[in-house]
Amino acid sequence: MALDELKSTWDSLGSVDPLWAVLTDPARRNGGWDLEEFMETGRLTVGAAVDTLTRHDVSLGERVLDFGCGVGRLSNALAEHAKSVVGVDLAASMVDRARELNRHPDQVEFVLYDGLTLPFEDGSFDGALSLLVLQHGRPEVQLRCLMELQRVVRPGGVLMLQIPSRPLPPKPLAADAYQAQIDLQDAPASLAAGERATLTVNLVNVSERTWPASAIIQLGNHWLDGENMLVLNDGRTMLTADVEPGDFVELPLTVTAPEAAGTYELEIDLVHENVTWWKNAGTETARATVTVGGARQETVAESAPAEDTHPGDAIEMHGLHIEFLRDLFEYSNTDVLAAIQDGSAGEEWENYTYILRRR
Repeated sequence: MALDELKSTWDSLGSVDPLWAVLTDPARRNGGWDLEEFMETGRLTVGAAVDTLTRHDVSLGERVLDFGCGVGRLSNALAEHAKSVVGVDLAASMVDRARELNRHPDQVEFVLYDGLTLPFEDGSFDGALSLLVLQHGRPEVQLRCLMELQRVVRPGGVLMLQIPSRPLPPKPLAADAYQAQIDLQDAPASLAAGERATLTVNLVNVSERTWPASAIIQLGNHWLDGENMLVLNDGRTMLTADVEPGDFVELPLTVTAPEAAGTYELEIDLVHENVTWWKNAGTETARATVTVGGARQETVAESAPAEDTHPGDAIEMHGLHIEFLRDLFEYSNTDVLAAIQDGSAGEEWENYTYILRRR
């Protein structure tokens, strides 16, 4: 996301659900993290990072920058391995919370920055750490951050940065997972040409498999003229939480009527994006006959539930390809000591953690 949008999203998350925003476990949404358990994940993460650096015969040194510190999960853990730690973040609400949770005020400080220029002199730090941060900015934002990170680390200093490289092809679910009961509530008998209407759809997972939210599963619809496909892709509503076998889910779906008058079939189905529609796996879709005619209108069904407006829904993921980054680091006088492929960005991404040393 662009810088202003990035600031707004993360400032909102820092006010509404800061711990979940840092570690987006679906089960911990809306304040579900225990603080002590959350902070312990920081100790484990930093411990693993220090071990990895040691195996490559380097360290972050005595003065360390935690870039994208959030509420200070890693900053506090870094204090066990460095004399001085500075956490920076572009979200004021995150920095405020980090200051409240600071367990090492004699070693750790938290600084707000504008997302453009880090407020430090060249070569101010022995090392820098940034994990699960850069991936949320668009490429132009990531590049600016990378240049700034290298600027503030001294020659000979070390950076450890996690950056996704590219999306991976989605993995299909087990074949028997694509089974659902789909019921359309209060289907409209008629709509004006081009009219939008928000409908209510009830879903039951009748398979014996979990539908994971991470798989990008969405409710969608088609418009059929007889048995001929008139509109393949119309509305979309994403499943934002895992759906266990037997679970019931009620979702809104906004559909747009065809532009030409006529009588059509509205078909409702589920889709595993870039894999398959549930219909193709044998699920019976929900259908309604709709007469379309007259002038364009805008309507929203009164029975439609309100959509979740949790600010986390605006979180984006972006990558920078590994070969591009190798060239960039070489150009900016930074040696790549290691590019370690790992799964920290999720199953959908080829991801690397880079160990770098400034020349």
